[in-house]
Amino acid sequence: MVSTSTRYQIVTNNLARTKTLIANDATVKRETEYYNKTIKTIKTVDDFVKNDRVFKYAMKAYGLEDMAYAKAFIKKLLNEGVSSSTSMANKMSNPLYKEFAKAFDFAGKGALATSAASATTEAVDRYVQQTLEQREGSDNQGVRLALYFKRKASSVKTTMGILADKALLQFVQTTFNIPQAASRADLDIQVRNLEKVLDVKDFQDPKKVDKLIQRFNVMWDMTNAPATAVSPVLSLFNQSYDQGISVDLMMSITKLRLGGN
Repeated sequence: MVSTSTRYQIVTNNLARTKTLIANDATVKRETEYYNKTIKTIKTVDDFVKNDRVFKYAMKAYGLEDMAYAKAFIKKLLNEGVSSSTSMANKMSNPLYKEFAKAFDFAGKGALATSAASATTEAVDRYVQQTLEQREGSDNQGVRLALYFKRKASSVKTTMGILADKALLQFVQTTFNIPQAASRADLDIQVRNLEKVLDVKDFQDPKKVDKLIQRFNVMWDMTNAPATAVSPVLSLFNQSYDQGISVDLMMSITKLRLGGN
């Protein structure tokens, strides 16, 4: 089996070509052509949600494919927009909802919302990227998480931004060997513990982001390898919280900053 690091390099070394291959896939091409032909003709939230094909394309593009069934919820989200601090989009912990409401800003732009780049060219590029990540994930979920982190890292400004995104949190937990049980702690404790092992400012540095991804890829393969494939030495570092190691101890063990390698 190809390692996570190797597959990630294959995909990213010529990302433009990889995305072109995805875009030219028969199914992707057909859906994109329909979306491009139709999106600018849609002028209201109601029409947007009613066109199931366009709506699902847009939801997938912005990482919300799993919520495409919740049309009443999304209608409320879009009708309220993002200008008010009390709007639904600004109160949601998951930043993807606000991103979607800004991309299809019917509340602020009215009928012109679907002519914006965020609803046209950017949506198509995101759809292709999402499809790429999903297909890689079907073979190796680690590659999908690495690609997702590469794409999202620079948008994360606070530690809470990690906790609000399950995929980013899984990436970080894997990278620093933090047990999932750590997520049961109070939010302020989770924030303090994460800040012991990383600084979100590093997410703005492409070199440090790549370094984190390299570490993640190795840790992913180690923690997801069959038990028979893990050496006795590595298995010492692979005990879970449920086997008796406390969250605090695990956080102490993983107290390693990027510059400390």
